[in-house]
Amino acid sequence: MTKPATLPETLPAHLPPLPSWITQNHGKTPELETFLSGASLAMLHMLLVDPCQTLPAELLHNRLALRAAEACLKLEGRRDSEADIRDAYYLARAGDEMGPAGDMFARWRKVSSVALKRKDWLARLKACVPGHVAEELPEWIDTAMAQRASQGGSPVVQAARIIELVMNAFPREEASALICGDLVLARALGWAQPVPLLGLHLKGKDLRDVTVETCHDAVARGAQDAARLSHDLVRRAERLRAVAPKLRAKGSAEAVAMFLREDAVLPSTMLSPRIKGTNISMTDRAARRLCDRLVELGVVRELTGRSTFRLYGVA
Repeated sequence: MTKPATLPETLPAHLPPLPSWITQNHGKTPELETFLSGASLAMLHMLLVDPCQTLPAELLHNRLALRAAEACLKLEGRRDSEADIRDAYYLARAGDEMGPAGDMFARWRKVSSVALKRKDWLARLKACVPGHVAEELPEWIDTAMAQRASQGGSPVVQAARIIELVMNAFPREEASALICGDLVLARALGWAQPVPLLGLHLKGKDLRDVTVETCHDAVARGAQDAARLSHDLVRRAERLRAVAPKLRAKGSAEAVAMFLREDAVLPSTMLSPRIKGTNISMTDRAARRLCDRLVELGVVRELTGRSTFRLYGVA
């Protein structure tokens, strides 16, 4: 039997780990929270613009979208786990209702894919929120961005402002508020796409009385979570890329690329009868054998523990 690949003991030299002074509990003051959120965002920025492109950025966005979906469902009083959300989203057939869990994940995936350098970014944001929220967005975004001149130009201040505007108008639109907050934050930082951060740590009570301080704290912790996940995904992606040349099945390169994009892969629909997004055909049997081979090599794992309707993700 092939010996599973092992994680390297050290990170690639060009990806610095989080320094301990960022993650230590220093006690909370407004000045310190502002400093730590800026430092954490700077560290995450270095990973997102990695010139070596070792980070599977789309996979990072989708993993964070899954976490944000779980957090937002909790805000709505639901207790769907990540496994429940995956099932609702990935097992739904084309045209089927995905239910609240699948829909929430789809919303966060959609906002995470908004290209902020494109002229249609606002239209794409509007498609991620209900119509009554979308109608107000142009004015709200202008108001939030006006904070740049009045309060020192902090991206977190702008994000806090639009969250406040959404929540004041629509107190039950927590997910929409967080979606808008993360998008405004990313745009103010000059990022190519939004990264789910605020939704990971802002609780219901924080949203009912939004302050810049709580947003700084949420951003700092969210950016640190994203940085840790980035480091982890870099290691796992390198393992997967290293074994890719050993795969002989037709379409294996395209299948590997899908695993580096998607949080989970359902072989029966995403690899067969055609690999999603390509014209390359793959039988159901070949798709299952490929996934089994990747599990055997230790670079992919089965996520559900089921014997049928299995989902696979980067290990």
